[in-house]
Amino acid sequence: MCRGHKYWYIVESRRVNGKPRPIVIESLGTTANLIARLLGEKSQSGFKPYSHGAVASLLVLAKKLDVVSIINKHTLSNRKYWPKQPVRNDLTAGITLLLAAIGRICMPTSKRGWHDWAKTTSCDYLLRISSAKLDSQHFWDLMDCIPVESIEKIELEILQNVFRQYPINGGTLLYDTTNFYTIINSTNTHRTIPKRGKNKQKRGDLRQVGLVLAVTEEHYIPLLHKSYQGNISDSKMFGGIIGSIKTRMELLNIDTSEHTIVFDRRCNSKNNLKQVNDLNLHYIGALTPSHHKNLLNIAEDNFI
Repeated sequence: MCRGHKYWYIVESRRVNGKPRPIVIESLGTTANLIARLLGEKSQSGFKPYSHGAVASLLVLAKKLDVVSIINKHTLSNRKYWPKQPVRNDLTAGITLLLAAIGRICMPTSKRGWHDWAKTTSCDYLLRISSAKLDSQHFWDLMDCIPVESIEKIELEILQNVFRQYPINGGTLLYDTTNFYTIINSTNTHRTIPKRGKNKQKRGDLRQVGLVLAVTEEHYIPLLHKSYQGNISDSKMFGGIIGSIKTRMELLNIDTSEHTIVFDRRCNSKNNLKQVNDLNLHYIGALTPSHHKNLLNIAEDNFI
């Protein structure tokens, strides 16, 4: 109370000289001002709303899974003027990649537009950083410090923590591929993955990147991913990666005899199905109409 009026505050308990003390973080004004703000009415208080819940929850989850430490453990700078564990704007590669991922989850945007999103959240306050310095160059520089061969190791270690922390039912595994076209010039020989192929966005004139993803049916937890050359067919890619999927499941202590992998008809081939059988994996695939003409004839005869 102050002069007969009740004022509202956001406070945080902190230790001062070893004793807990309430520290005022923000003054919310009178009850009338607070109600007006909650109702979306224009207030003269000058307060600005920030998105908080999603960012805070994701940071807590990332800490529980030790995401930042795992990424930093595999960071290796290939620049002579940077230390082995590079830091830019007081941020490591681990926290930088985490922030990029949180941005994609909350509001998918480019790295160039990341700060425009971040300044509308409580990200700066929670991490005690100035996100204004996190431009696209910041993300590119620290992403460059993650060796390609370390990506699989990072993915596995994070997944092992996920399965230790949460009882996920992985009874069914969903497998699929997709592709993304790029604007990488045809004369750019430094990039070997982008290739021309059949593109889902009908942009066969552009080089594309393929992506494999295997996820659990429950919560769609990704167990494995792989980027591949855009001119490789789905059938060929499936045959080349199905063994890696089983290995990943075993490393995660998943009983493959209790699981079924589901894939579409683009993965069909005699060699692929033989390989799945040889690996002792249960599977569900799809067939084209030409594979079951007798069923089509029955349906046609009974069509009303």
